[in-house]
Amino acid sequence: MFGLRAPELIIILVVVLIIFGPKNLPKLGKSLGSTVKNIREGMEGDDKGETKQAEDVVVEESKEDKEIDRILRVLSGECAAARETILYNYDVLVQLDAIFARAQLSYAMNAGRPLVRKRGGIDLKKARHPLLDQARAVPVTVELGGRFDTLVITGPNTGGKTVTLKTIGLLSLMAQCGLHIPAGDQSAVQVFDRILADVGDEQSIEQSLSTFSAHMANTVEILKQADDRSLILFDELGAGTDPVEGAALAIAIIQHVRALGARAAATTHYAELKTFAMTTPGVENASCEFNVETLSPTYRLLIGIPGKSNAFAISRRLGLPDEVITNAQSQMSKDSVRFEDVLTQLEA
Repeated sequence: MFGLRAPELIIILVVVLIIFGPKNLPKLGKSLGSTVKNIREGMEGDDKGETKQAEDVVVEESKEDKEIDRILRVLSGECAAARETILYNYDVLVQLDAIFARAQLSYAMNAGRPLVRKRGGIDLKKARHPLLDQARAVPVTVELGGRFDTLVITGPNTGGKTVTLKTIGLLSLMAQCGLHIPAGDQSAVQVFDRILADVGDEQSIEQSLSTFSAHMANTVEILKQADDRSLILFDELGAGTDPVEGAALAIAIIQHVRALGARAAATTHYAELKTFAMTTPGVENASCEFNVETLSPTYRLLIGIPGKSNAFAISRRLGLPDEVITNAQSQMSKDSVRFEDVLTQLEA
């Protein structure tokens, strides 16, 4: 009764007996029964009212859902009738959005519009890698495909060889995508059907690939696709194996690419490739300048001058004993020593 437990009912009965006495208990019970009945009827009436109200709400929600469905059907029909116009406007908005995005990128990079041509090669003046801080990046001036079809870039590690290679490739792709490029006025790019690159160390334990094997696998795929409408970029061509064999392979690959009519740029440390570039028409040397006094690269690209690795100078500055360096120099062949002397004279 009313959710009361047995102890609570006993206490209530005792209190009632004390207040009203045993004689008045039957009358009180009748009165309580009448009250409980009235309460029940009131509660049932309330339940019926709430049920009716809930039913009305369900009916109204159903009407609302039907009206929403009707409106959506009408709107869908009107959209279907204007389908061609909507699709045309969508395409226009996408194109405008792409144009404004390219403009914002150009402004952020302080970029400019290059001359785009089918022939004549690449001529980038004060070009900057698009992903570097444009305020700090050292611009490079580089050409390829005009006076020469192959560029061999040499110099010390972290000197900027790979950055130069990536700058050539990325700026060529950006121009072909209709983007301005971060380069100086009168820069020009050639349109290529393919830009093929082997950049970075792709060695893989999972695939049992060494550095040399990974590079060579990429090179094989590049040679399959290359033609006279291709730009090819090789990073550390022939590296990761015996230097003599690696240099021989690198020279043979460059000769094959040139025979196909492709434009190519390659980075290397091999003296044999420097000599090949110096003695082969259509192949040019370039080097990334390095300040031996401060042991830091200047990131300037020098066209026409092969670079030195500066291994001895760097080692001496870092504290390697002189007797070790002298011993190392004595291990070099006379031809290598003469070649390094020639490079020193060219840089002077």
